[in-house]
Amino acid sequence: MQRAVAASAVGARMLSEIEEGSLEEILTSLRTNFTTLASDNFNDATHDTDPDHDHDVTTTTTSQKLVIAPTTTTKASSIKPRHFPIPFLNELVQRHFRATSTATLSITGRHHELLYLLVATLIAPPHCKTVAIVDFDGRFDPLRLLATLPFSSTSTGTPTGTNTSTRPLEPSDLDHVHILRPPRRSNVPLQTYLAGMEEYMLYAPHKSREREWWGSIVIGSSNYNNPTTAAAPAAAAQAQIQAQAQVAVTAGWQGWLRVDRAEVTTATGTGAWTFWSKSAEEARRGREGRQAAVEE
Repeated sequence: MQRAVAASAVGARMLSEIEEGSLEEILTSLRTNFTTLASDNFNDATHDTDPDHDHDVTTTTTSQKLVIAPTTTTKASSIKPRHFPIPFLNELVQRHFRATSTATLSITGRHHELLYLLVATLIAPPHCKTVAIVDFDGRFDPLRLLATLPFSSTSTGTPTGTNTSTRPLEPSDLDHVHILRPPRRSNVPLQTYLAGMEEYMLYAPHKSREREWWGSIVIGSSNYNNPTTAAAPAAAAQAQIQAQAQVAVTAGWQGWLRVDRAEVTTATGTGAWTFWSKSAEEARRGREGRQAAVEE
């Protein structure tokens, strides 16, 4: 009798220590922990200054694991900005996040050039990430990445093209850029495409299974800020949180970071060159100087 009572007490105590929760909550917790661990590993690799460390592609690839983006998170406060491998861009994103609590980098203007640089830097050594792109404009050309030199910096933070840890991209590197091109005038919510992209990145037999999924880039979508306009307010807010958890960068006609073409000055540096006050002969004579300024 006493044994039965003791066993009953032990069982009751064990049951009281068990926390109830849904499968979705467990999956969210696992995804968040994996993402945090991968972010810490990424930061450690970024700040590794050992000159004897070999950033071999095979070694880096096999040591990384595919990171699951926490797209099912239910808390906006748990969303943190990605770490960008370009220092000044990462500083802008962190500063904007501290001011607005918005983790997504929103680019407007001539965004393609910045996107080519960012993607090329992410998929090249020593980072060796994989990137998913949802391109509503259909203008992102992956072949342009082969002509883009990935960003590299010395210990002083100044850009350089001679860093041994960075090399020009090879055609095989493009296997780690996954592009989805939805119809331009699609009425399908953005969250539907993001869910499809997540399923593909996690379960499809692509060549990036051994790499870390850095995040998604959405180009040209007009419904990112309101992905489910026909849904209830609570469902729309939840869809927005899920989209922010997966999407690291948006590029379109609106954004808080504008990219413009640098002004091309004359060879004498007297000011920006304009054709409105120049004759055809004057423009022809200054052609070589303008071309030299563009190449610099």
